[in-house]
Amino acid sequence: MRTVSRRRVVPVLGALVLAPVLFAGCAAPSSSAAPSATATPAPAGGIQPDANVPTDVPNIPELRGNVEISACEQAGEGWRASGTAQNPAGGDTAYTITVFFTTDQATVLGTGDTTVDLPAGESVEWEIRADLTPAAGMRCVLRGVGR
Repeated sequence: MRTVSRRRVVPVLGALVLAPVLFAGCAAPSSSAAPSATATPAPAGGIQPDANVPTDVPNIPELRGNVEISACEQAGEGWRASGTAQNPAGGDTAYTITVFFTTDQATVLGTGDTTVDLPAGESVEWEIRADLTPAAGMRCVLRGVGR
C-alpha cells in the first residue's frame, strides 16, 4: 500500500495561495492618477530665503576644528558672524571660511565667505556679514573651511 505524505502538499499549496498576495505590491502603478507637484511653503513672517545658495563650498573637514564662531548677531540691517581661526601647522596658510545664515528651521537666508591669511602657529579674527531680513532664532552655520 502506498501512502502520500501530507507534509509535502501543505507547503506547496501554502506557497501557491500566498504568492499572489506577496507579489501584489510589485505591480507597476496605474497611470490613471496625474502626478501632482507639492510646493514647499514659504517661511512665515515675510522671510525671504536666499535664492543663490552656493552648492560647491570649499570644505576640508579636518580644518573645521581650527575655526570657531564666537558671535552670531544682528548687524545693521543684516547679520554678522565672527570668530577666530587658528593655524596649528608649521607653515603659513590661508583658509576660506563660509557661513550660512539660517532660521532655526534651517532655511538659508544669506551666505558669506572670507579668506584669512594665517601665519604658522597663529590665530586670526575673522568676520562675515550678510544683508538679509533676520528671523527669530537666527543661526550662523559654519558651512565650510577650505584652502
